[in-house]
Amino acid sequence: MIHNITEERKKLNRRDVSLPAPLTEEELARLIGTVEKRELLHAPGHLRGNIFLQIQAGKRRERERALFSYRVKVLVGMAAALAVLFLVPVDGTEAPGARQAGIFDTRGDEEMQSMDEWERDIFDRQQDIDRTWEQYQADQKRADARRQYLRRIQTRLGGLMR
Repeated sequence: MIHNITEERKKLNRRDVSLPAPLTEEELARLIGTVEKRELLHAPGHLRGNIFLQIQAGKRRERERALFSYRVKVLVGMAAALAVLFLVPVDGTEAPGARQAGIFDTRGDEEMQSMDEWERDIFDRQQDIDRTWEQYQADQKRADARRQYLRRIQTRLGGLMR
């Protein structure tokens, strides 16, 4: 019988190391006897209240930590937005009427009146192409200026991080 108990303990220990060794028959009999003679020990009355207070304090700390992290995220976002606003160049946008003269813009009003509908259509298309090209060139200049500023910021930040 003792041999079987030790084998059973080994099996249980192999299955789950965290479980305590099972009670022997004598220990089990002694435990049953003490429980029958007197009741088991009870937890102190203030234990439950202390546990709930600790749980509430933990929840309060977690809420405060979450609020703090939210505030930090908002402040970092605002700082990044302000940095971008201050560092991105403001290009001198022109008024719509103040643009460079294209190839066909040199014609006078008299020539425009003498053109037939087909020539006016070609003239309008060419003006539209000129406007589109000028807009594209202006956008490219802005994009190049933006890239240069961002490269400068990156090199400054890279120098600060080292």
